Amino acid sequence: MAFEALSSKEQNIVLRCMKATTAYIDDCEKRSRLGLEPQQLQRVIDAWPHIDDSSEDTAEFLAVNNSLNEVCYGFRIAPHEWGKWFDAPKSEIEAVYRKWLGIRKISGGIR
Repeated sequence: MAFEALSSKEQNIVLRCMKATTAYIDDCEKRSRLGLEPQQLQRVIDAWPHIDDSSEDTAEFLAVNNSLNEVCYGFRIAPHEWGKWFDAPKSEIEAVYRKWLGIRKISGGIR
């Protein structure tokens, strides 16, 4: 699993992306933007860190990929709110996304 290959700090960044995504994307948009119902995303967050992102057709994969993608390239977090969600700059979030994609040997973007 690509998720397990990430450091604990990188895994925490993924979790923070999921939590930010729950706040910044309305429930009525989660299905179209993330491929997940709100309760599916919440179940992945609740299962943390015991997730299996090995298959692209799972809620875990979609939650990791699509939350990272949204934080990096989708919704905007105002600079004064960034610290509420992250203790790392956006460039570090983008690096974690690139690393996770590289481990998976896939390209980025919403699935």
